[in-house]
Amino acid sequence: MHVKRRVIGAILLGAALGPAQALQYWPAQEQDDAPPSYDVHGHTLAVDEQGLVYVDRQDRPVLRPFIYDNGPDFFQDGLARHVENGKMGFHDEALKVVIPARYDFAFPFRDGRAKVGMDCVQYPEGEHSSVQCKSWESIDKAGRRVEETQAQKLSD
Repeated sequence: MHVKRRVIGAILLGAALGPAQALQYWPAQEQDDAPPSYDVHGHTLAVDEQGLVYVDRQDRPVLRPFIYDNGPDFFQDGLARHVENGKMGFHDEALKVVIPARYDFAFPFRDGRAKVGMDCVQYPEGEHSSVQCKSWESIDKAGRRVEETQAQKLSD
């Protein structure tokens, strides 16, 4: 895989910023073949023919982030979403896959739970899209299915 080195922003992980902040992404002036800046885990964000991808110092792809608001997904409850083979999963700040990509769609974690869907269809709505899934469930940070309380169902 050829990764075209392109600086598109600076990336700082939550460990460097403190627990209150997760992934921060600042758009910067784009520069082709600029020298990369790596995070504390030896990763940087690059662009290939499929879009944004985290690579290691040898330009090997590590993980493809879910794109939210024109950048990689934000960390919530210590996890962020990634995509692989058309499915979504969750990874930690070191880009270690915590929950493999097996869901058609996943909302971010909140209070230790995430709502995930299967058999989903996305509908474009301008520059964004909405998603409708035939089945939804809630999972914990280990990927185990958890039952929702009535209050949690009403808050969604």
